[in-house]
Amino acid sequence: MSMTDFKLSRTGLEDFIKCPRCFKLQRGMGLKGLRMVPLTLAVATDALLKNEFDLVRESGDSHPLWEREGLDVRGFAHPDLELWRNNFKGIRVLHEPSGCTVYGAVDDVWQHRQTDHLHIVDYKSTSKQGTPDLESGFGAGYKRQMEIYQWLFRQAGFEVSPIGYFLYVNGSKEGRFYESGLRGTMQFETTVLAHEGDDSWVEETIIRAVACLKDESLPVSDPSCDTCRYVAERSALTM
Repeated sequence: MSMTDFKLSRTGLEDFIKCPRCFKLQRGMGLKGLRMVPLTLAVATDALLKNEFDLVRESGDSHPLWEREGLDVRGFAHPDLELWRNNFKGIRVLHEPSGCTVYGAVDDVWQHRQTDHLHIVDYKSTSKQGTPDLESGFGAGYKRQMEIYQWLFRQAGFEVSPIGYFLYVNGSKEGRFYESGLRGTMQFETTVLAHEGDDSWVEETIIRAVACLKDESLPVSDPSCDTCRYVAERSALTM
């Protein structure tokens, strides 16, 4: 496989971390993965949050959420912001050691008012009991996601704070859906989770992922991979 025009997305890098075999089959050999249920409600909340913070970005005003959290930030204004948000384009950098282009799409970028350093922001939506955290569930993957974005922006020449923010909106199951008339509403509790990222692992992982694609052999199945386990168990039943 030629790496001269190869592109490695943030999601692809995460797939390699989770299971090199599935990564090689899908990204290197063109095998389609199992379809995932589209998170259309999360897409809607992302769009609403982008609209919300774009308004304060344009006005230069503060936002009540920043004031509540004691954050001295503003919305970072950059002509490429919409490009960076596009899932099929994103922010892109050439990784010279491997020769591939690495890219990822961010939700938002805030800028510290005193230092001008950038804070990468990722929107998350859920509906669960208690306060969301980064220590359970998908937390480890979310942290890696943030650190890859931080690495990308640093490689692109931006001064990036190690502190990134996850803006979590948690849908409440309490109250009524039709408060008045037939226009339904859902209440969300908003939580801001700070993460001090360490992107020192990203460089080596890109090199290993590209080496995996170049290697003619197929990595062994990972017993912790749900897809590999499903394929193995199904094969055993149908033999």
